[in-house]
Amino acid sequence: MNGYGGMVAVRFGLLGSFVVEDAGGTPRPVGTPKARALLAVLLMRPDTLVSWDTVKTAMWGNSIPATARASLHNHVARIRRDLDDGGGTESRIQVAPVGFRLRVAEDELDVSRFDGFLCRARAARLAKDWTAVEALTGSALALWRGEPLSDVALPDTERGPFVRRLEEARLQVLEWRYEADLHLGRHQGIAAELGELVAAHPLRETFHGQLMLALHRSGRQADALLAYDTARRTIRSELGVDPEPGLVELHRRILRLDPALAVPAPQDPPAAVGASASTARVPHQLPSAIADFTGREDELGRIVGELAVTDRPEGATVLVHRVSGGGGMGKTTLMVQAAHQIRARFPDGQIFLDLGGMTTMPMPPETALGLLLRSLGVAPEEVPGGVQARSALFRSLVAGRRMLILLDDAGDAAQVRPLLPGAAGSAVLVTSRRRLVSFPGVRIDLGALPDHEAHRLLSSIVGEERVAAHPEATAEVLRACGGMPLALRLAGSRLAARPAWSVRDLAHRLNNHGRVLRELYADDLHVRTALQMSYELLLQEPTGPAGPARAFRLLGLMPSVAFGVEAAAALLECDGLSVEDWLEALVDAHLLESPAPGRYQFHCLVQALARELAKETDTEEERLRAVERLVTWSLRGADAATARLAPAGRRVPLEPGEGAVSFDGYDAAYAWCERERELLVACVRLAHESGLHALAWKTAASLWAFVRLGRGDDWFGTHTVGLAAARAEGDERAEAWMLNGIGNQVMQAGRPDEAIAYYRQVLRIHEGTEGRDLEMAAVLNNIGTCCTELGDHRSALGYYRESLVWESPSTATMNNLADTLANLGRLDEALGVLDEAERTQRAAGDRVSLAIGLRIRGDVLRGARRPAEAVEAYRKALALQRQGGDLHGEALSLTGLGDALDDLGDRAGAEACWGRALVSLERRGYVGRTGELRKRLAAPRTAGGPREQVDIPA
Repeated sequence: MNGYGGMVAVRFGLLGSFVVEDAGGTPRPVGTPKARALLAVLLMRPDTLVSWDTVKTAMWGNSIPATARASLHNHVARIRRDLDDGGGTESRIQVAPVGFRLRVAEDELDVSRFDGFLCRARAARLAKDWTAVEALTGSALALWRGEPLSDVALPDTERGPFVRRLEEARLQVLEWRYEADLHLGRHQGIAAELGELVAAHPLRETFHGQLMLALHRSGRQADALLAYDTARRTIRSELGVDPEPGLVELHRRILRLDPALAVPAPQDPPAAVGASASTARVPHQLPSAIADFTGREDELGRIVGELAVTDRPEGATVLVHRVSGGGGMGKTTLMVQAAHQIRARFPDGQIFLDLGGMTTMPMPPETALGLLLRSLGVAPEEVPGGVQARSALFRSLVAGRRMLILLDDAGDAAQVRPLLPGAAGSAVLVTSRRRLVSFPGVRIDLGALPDHEAHRLLSSIVGEERVAAHPEATAEVLRACGGMPLALRLAGSRLAARPAWSVRDLAHRLNNHGRVLRELYADDLHVRTALQMSYELLLQEPTGPAGPARAFRLLGLMPSVAFGVEAAAALLECDGLSVEDWLEALVDAHLLESPAPGRYQFHCLVQALARELAKETDTEEERLRAVERLVTWSLRGADAATARLAPAGRRVPLEPGEGAVSFDGYDAAYAWCERERELLVACVRLAHESGLHALAWKTAASLWAFVRLGRGDDWFGTHTVGLAAARAEGDERAEAWMLNGIGNQVMQAGRPDEAIAYYRQVLRIHEGTEGRDLEMAAVLNNIGTCCTELGDHRSALGYYRESLVWESPSTATMNNLADTLANLGRLDEALGVLDEAERTQRAAGDRVSLAIGLRIRGDVLRGARRPAEAVEAYRKALALQRQGGDLHGEALSLTGLGDALDDLGDRAGAEACWGRALVSLERRGYVGRTGELRKRLAAPRTAGGPREQVDIPA
């Protein structure tokens, strides 16, 4: 065993109790428990710079003492003494301002040796060299002495992910070991061992299948069938599903005594790929292309088009055509399809190599080069050692040949670069979940399939008739799969294999809350497995389950809409710079999408995975607090926006808190609301469904000033949910607030009778209760607007005056009072009230009420036969409404402006205004007002004709 550089060789063991030995096997005790823990933390990340914060968290969890930094220096000194390490530049443990690095040779650490055996076993398995698989897996298993780090005191958040990764790798090695035994005809005697594994891991279906096959080949068919029955009952009891189709098929084959299951004949070891490096063979290793390849025509055309170019100069840089994308997006399928279409242009061979980049142990470049060389005819004994020597030989053998090399599932550029030919002539295709930007050539990022391509793919698998029979259910299936090709194939395959199912049955299963990932599987393919590989890599980062991994889980609790860094930082309770780094890391890992700069969104199935992982990893309290932080951020932002959008409007009383949002002015507040609209609206429902009822109704109430500006659906939807939340909270005042808001929206939609019913419910809650002056004023004003709309102006006048008794001055009520006075022919009084209201509105900076008042002034001036002044008032109102995005108010002002222009004889100008108002109102479903506009457009009008009635809810 060799030491690291000139250091004394030491053997470190983590695969069991913690062991430190010298090269001769003599134990080297490491003093204190904390020193042992520090050494273990660094050995879990050998030859990696580990930050101070990471080490502190790993050592002490959330209870980091103030003396942690000094303690770590002391522990390092103790470890150096115990290892005879003198420190300095050649020290095994290096300490820097940014963190620690433990220098360890690969053969000094049992985990590194285990990983090496595993990588070599994977390569041998791909080559179907079962003798080598048996030897390598045996060597890997021999390193295990028990549960890893069983005697080291570390927090579960530190030790748990590391141990789970190793335990999963050990089970993988065991699966390969027994697979090799069965291929080599060594089934006798392994049934007992497999029985123990099945008992210990009852949901691991590979072990069940291997046990069944071992029993069958040992002449114990009844026991094999009993083993399947046990597996089926266990899986159904634990998961509520049937075993995977592969296990079901093995059961059927055993039942019918399929001769293909008999003991395989002894096989010669895999033939050497060539007797020497000079006798190269022509490999044809491409996997078969699928027969029903659907969609991706543009991407396929780009790749094939580039590969078809043959006039590149001798010695030019080799092109690397990359396809990146999230799990299940069809990267490999697309590249294999392209490779088959163009393979005739590469007569010297086609090589396919799975680099395992998204597994916990990617194939090292040295191993990959060994497989490439053997594919080219190099005998095993002639393959040189080391990456550089292997890469040089590979380039020499490929030089002057036209070969197509498909590298599947690359982990990063460093894994790919040594595998590239030295010059043009050959072509390289690479698939990866990471964006490999440092190579020349085509780069394609695969996203979800468009709806029409997703529909075609599902139809090609299931059959056009079954899909067409239930179009609504088909749409639900497509929506649940989110355009992911793997999900569509698995959903379609399940449906195709079940003739008794309809598309409705499949849609119901996929949309059953929380089951979508459980339903998307077929044979050994699972959508969750494909997606989770990217997450598992996050756990290998120095931050472990914290950092990007924690961000991924908790961000899954977001509503299914786009969000920005501020919202994510609030939910995660972390600074914006760190959160932005995490978000970009998730985008690079294709666990998040970035539809616009600074905006992020989940694919629906990736978000389903994030939510499942959060439920499995984070406590219910942690998840609820995360949602609470997000909704609180939304509430405070909406409240701050209301202060700018409607300075005189009612605001929900809020407790002072950290992180309050503020805006410089109206424009900034409106832009923020417009940008975050979908998230703000969705947070109301999220809060209610999470039991945060007070936050739900308060957020709905705080959105009023924005949603009234042409967002009628959002207005009604948020307040309806807010009403349910208020009632769930048992808060009558909140209930009245929501009922009043719903009445305002219904009134704006042109349904005054229905609005009055809501307002009277509010009156019943407030009447006779002290301290409700503002609430009484608002609802009385609103009933007055309904009376105005219904033509009952005298009743309206009474309600407005009573409202002003409760709250004076109220500019909204004064606007409405002026309108009613004008309708009663008291035009001078109306203009006087508007003058007084305008002074208050301008002093307060209340643009919305000012715009409404200017529009009413235009109406009053028209009634006074002063159309030119009316035109000026309408135009001022329109300028403010367009600035604030008040689409409904703009439509009313356009209507009035058209009337005034018609009074002045400008029929063309009038019709242009009416036409624009009609289009705007029709888009938002205001049927009552559109009828009046159609009458105006259909017949000529005379000056001084009937005025448009107005209403302004408070």
